[in-house]
Order: sequence, then C-alpha cells, then structure tokens
Amino acid sequence: MFPIDASSIDKSLPVPVGTQLHGLLSYTLAFGDMAYGTKLPSVRQLAAELGIAPMTVSQVYQQLRDAGLIEMRQGLGAFTVRDPRLAVDDTQPINALRGDIEAIVGRAEALGVSTLELVSMINAQAQLRRPSVGLSMVFVCIFEGPGRDYVEQIRPALSANDSMQLVTLESLRQPGAERDACHRADLVITFPHREAEVRSLAGIEHVLALRFIPSQHTRQNLAGLDPRTRVAAVTHFQEYIAIMRPSVREFAPHVSDIRVTWSSSPDLKEVIAGCDAVIYASGADHVADLVRPNVRCFEYRHAPDPGALENTLAPHLAELRQRRIAREVGHEAAVVEGMTPA
Repeated sequence: MFPIDASSIDKSLPVPVGTQLHGLLSYTLAFGDMAYGTKLPSVRQLAAELGIAPMTVSQVYQQLRDAGLIEMRQGLGAFTVRDPRLAVDDTQPINALRGDIEAIVGRAEALGVSTLELVSMINAQAQLRRPSVGLSMVFVCIFEGPGRDYVEQIRPALSANDSMQLVTLESLRQPGAERDACHRADLVITFPHREAEVRSLAGIEHVLALRFIPSQHTRQNLAGLDPRTRVAAVTHFQEYIAIMRPSVREFAPHVSDIRVTWSSSPDLKEVIAGCDAVIYASGADHVADLVRPNVRCFEYRHAPDPGALENTLAPHLAELRQRRIAREVGHEAAVVEGMTPA
C-alpha cells in the first residue's frame, strides 16, 4: 500500500490541507521508491485517515493524474505510474551483456571504483574506439544554483561530445531562447513531478523524467543530529510544507522536535529563534542569513539517483545515438544514390 503519514498534514498551519496533501503526494510519487502499480488509498479511506473532506482528496488525485504521476483505473482506484527501479527492456540487445556488466560492476566495487566513475571510464574507452555521436540536451531546473550542480553530477554519464544547457522552469513560461533550446535539443531532462509541466510549457514531447534522491551530504547531516535537537524545517514552496517533517524523520528518526514553516511565513524568524538546527529546502537559501552563528544550518539538497542515471538515462541516450546514426547513414546513402548516374 502507498505510504502516507497522516501526521504530516498540519491543520494548524495557514496552508490549505488540500495544498499540503498535493505537495506531500507529488513529492512522494516523484522522489519515492514505489513500484509501478502501487495502489493509493481510496478517496474515502484517505479522507477518513486525514480527517478531511473526500472532495479535497478527489481534487488532489485529479491534479496528480493531470500531472502524469498517477493513473485512475475505472472501479479500482488510483495507482502509481512510475517504477524508479525499472530496468532496461528485456528485449533490448544490451541484455545480452548483463552478465559481463554485472562482473565488471562487481570488480569495480571491489576496487573502490564508483558506478559513475566506471561509466566515465567506459565512455572514455568508447571515444578511443570511434567518434561518438554528440547529443544536445537541456536540463530544466527550478532553481539555477542547485541546477548547475545537478548538471555537473549528470555529466559523468554523458559522452564527451554531448552538451547540456541549463534553463529554469520559470523561463519557459514565456516564448524565448529557452523554449527554442528545448525544441532544438535531442532530449530535455527534468524532475518527475515537473515532466508534464515542462511538456506543456515548452510544447514538446521529448522530455525524460530523471529521478532524484536526498544527497549523501544531506543524509549524513540529518543522521548526525543530536536526538535532543529542536529542528526548524523550512520549505520554499508552501505546497511542500507537509513533506518537510517526514523528509527529516526519514534520516533522523531519533529527532522528535521538528517545527515546519515556509521561507516567507510571518512566523519564520520566531520559529528559527526557538530551534537548535535549521534545515531549509533548495530555493530558501536566504533563511541561512536569519540563523544565529552558533546554530547548525544546512540545505536539504537532492542529487541524481545513480540507479536512474544507469538504468534510465544511459539506455535512453544509447537509443537516441542509434537513431541519429541511422538517420545520418540513411542521409548519406540518399546523397550517394542521388549522385549515381542512372
């Protein structure tokens, strides 16, 4: 069953419970680890568990369906539509190499070589064998600062001839160079919960949703908190306020005193003043300026899921390269045929 922490919905906050629920579910669906076809609670069941109106839950489910995060099956209910652990289709030729790949990955792990380093080595070796077909990509981020870091974290999975341009979601709301870049690109990459929005804003279909997970640095910082710590968890978007408490508890289950707020809330300074540690979501960087020097403060940052880079992005790029090669070969053959005397 789909995991929902009812205590994450705080009715005392000046944020509508429908908004809180939508943020909680969309985040969990985008960044969680639910298999395809996982059933969500029924509208009536979830409404009863949360103590809210069934109409509110129904509206949230419709929004999630429109965003491509769930599917509604007639007479059966709502189900997840993504499987972040989905591997390459068994019918693809690459599966003939699965045994060899497993052996190489195992050997690399024994030598302390990370998966991304191994991918980079394979890419480098491939460059020596033949020129690679370069692909043009665009990464659509929400905030430019973290977006630059995400691009650098994705680069080891790319070929040396590939290019990746960074654009913000906000820049796509108006016609301009950013939309044009998305139209020209071989592939546009973004977060799962923003995929439908990017497709709509840019008017394109070649969008790949890449899964992200809490970064290693974030997990370590949370795990290192003292159990007695009074934590302030600050989100940038009100919509995602309900996800802050369970996000902290996931890696700091030993911490019980967690207050949540958002970066423009009237009580922000008061909440921060009463806490021993401040954790802020990406985009709420200015919160750090309000924290006293002796108070621990860090960003809840995400990073590309290595499994998604390996099992989602790499096969997709390989397929795009094969298509490009096939088109170029077909074009060259047509040119030669056109030059051949009848």
